[in-house]
Amino acid sequence: MVEPGGEGRWRFTQGWRVTQALLIFGLFASGSPAVAEDWKFGGHLKYQFSSTNYQPGDVAALYGDDPAQDHTLDGRLKAEWRRRGWDFAAHYEVLALYGDSLETRRAMAAAGLPFAGNVSGLPDDRQRLFGLTGDFSNHSRTTAVHRLDRLSLGYTAGNATLRLGRQAVSWGNGLAFQVFDFVNPFSPIAIDKDYKAGEDLLYGQWQWTDKGEAQLLLLPRRDRLSGKVDHEQASHALKLHSRAAGFDIDTLAARHYDQTLLGIGVVRSVGGAVWRLDVLHTDIPARDGVWSLVTNLDYSWTFSGKNMYGFVEYFRNGFGVYREADYLTPDPELIARVARGELYTLGRDTLVLGTQLEVSPLFNVFVSLLQNLSDASRLVQLRGVYDWRQNLQLMAGANLPAGERGSEYGGIPVAPGGPYQATGSSVYARLAYYF
Repeated sequence: MVEPGGEGRWRFTQGWRVTQALLIFGLFASGSPAVAEDWKFGGHLKYQFSSTNYQPGDVAALYGDDPAQDHTLDGRLKAEWRRRGWDFAAHYEVLALYGDSLETRRAMAAAGLPFAGNVSGLPDDRQRLFGLTGDFSNHSRTTAVHRLDRLSLGYTAGNATLRLGRQAVSWGNGLAFQVFDFVNPFSPIAIDKDYKAGEDLLYGQWQWTDKGEAQLLLLPRRDRLSGKVDHEQASHALKLHSRAAGFDIDTLAARHYDQTLLGIGVVRSVGGAVWRLDVLHTDIPARDGVWSLVTNLDYSWTFSGKNMYGFVEYFRNGFGVYREADYLTPDPELIARVARGELYTLGRDTLVLGTQLEVSPLFNVFVSLLQNLSDASRLVQLRGVYDWRQNLQLMAGANLPAGERGSEYGGIPVAPGGPYQATGSSVYARLAYYF
């Protein structure tokens, strides 16, 4: 079930009752010839094999197999409907993992060692309002869940939209990192960005002119241990977008985990490039506020008849570590954000370089570099994507960290002198079928 205990089972059962009612509504609606044409169905099936090598002294090598070989499966079925201002979406997915990394994480958890996320590495609904996730396999080397990642109903009238249910909202102008997108942002090294994880929330949008709009987000959460709705863990946010003097301007005001966030972002064309900047201030009780920012510049061009794209980005993590000695005692606010999946890097200052080369219309090559500017460690990503058939895509790549021991990408000590928490060098192959 979603979580142990009677309350967890109650949430799971009640959540699926809501789901069944909405799906029955969809089936009846699709049975009507006048309405069936308003439905869209689709989905995907993705399989990935990966192999990760660790260094002697890495925690993962001490508690598990080296190299670690893993298999992942991601299946999604989509049903979406629009008619007369109404919209409905239901996405059912199955996620499964088999391999060495799961067994290693279980061993680390048993030893009391910290790591980001839960043991399985798959999503759960312990903090979400509705329990729409259940596991159907949970063994030492295998875990699998089935869940509803989208389940929402919305209505649009004129310039206003209101949508309630499990959905995804993305804010901010970062290309690799984000400061405005504090609800399930993508990892800067994620290779699959088709879908963000959905949250149970109320979303509103109002366009007052062709150059301005307001967006509202109300997101309640439960306490992971008690299962009760906790207003101190909720998120409430308002974002205003406008355009003036050639600038696109975003202003953000939010209350997130009982802390106040205030931000401003700008976007402007510079020659043939696009420049973006987001700045966010977090007001933390009983201590000084924290500033974070992300700014980038991207550009497209042709070289020897080939289409190319590149970007450079600087990310200032106001909660981050800027001295190697501080990795052993990081800011608790930083650890909390890493655990919640809001941040994916520990360093204070990170530079990102990325480029894409279209070798042919069906084959693209991507190269990116994440450089920690404080400890000189780095992560290089290489990826090739081949559109093999109309609905079939093949991807292969490598993640190559480098740096001295004690640095972010060289390995962070769990205790003075080691062992080290490190990502490891990995290679992978991924096959995706879309329908």
